Amino acid sequence: MTVDITALYCCLDDFCNVFADWEAHQLIPPPTKRQRTGKLSRSEMLFIMVLFHLSAFKNFTTFYLLGIGVQHRACLRDLPHYDRFVSLMPRLFVPLMVLLHSLSGEETGVDFADASKLAVCHNRRIAATGSSTAWPPAAKPPWAGFSASSCTW
Repeated sequence: MTVDITALYCCLDDFCNVFADWEAHQLIPPPTKRQRTGKLSRSEMLFIMVLFHLSAFKNFTTFYLLGIGVQHRACLRDLPHYDRFVSLMPRLFVPLMVLLHSLSGEETGVDFADASKLAVCHNRRIAATGSSTAWPPAAKPPWAGFSASSCTW
């Protein structure tokens, strides 16, 4: 999947401008604390997070060190150390949730449920633990007969 990173960054930057306006007009002001500008703007940090989820990397550490630190180093001016970026990530929770909510489609009211059993452990082990002394003979272990029929996706 090819991602146009310039268009992605422009969309995220526009969103961050709208979010900053909304955040400035909150009914309850946030507690007073220092609001220093960091090395990366909020839109650049969101860009890194969204780009990670669009990439083929399996973990964020490798993506940050190789994908951002090597491949996209020219796109970002002053890249903070990995540990510092991870400590700044909780600041992105609310903007990221608002972004995902704004990008979600119209709710149809249709839920999907999977009624197939999940293979938690082998059937012989379930039978063995049902008769062991660890569980009362009348009770089954908590994983016996577990299915995902109550999960809504």
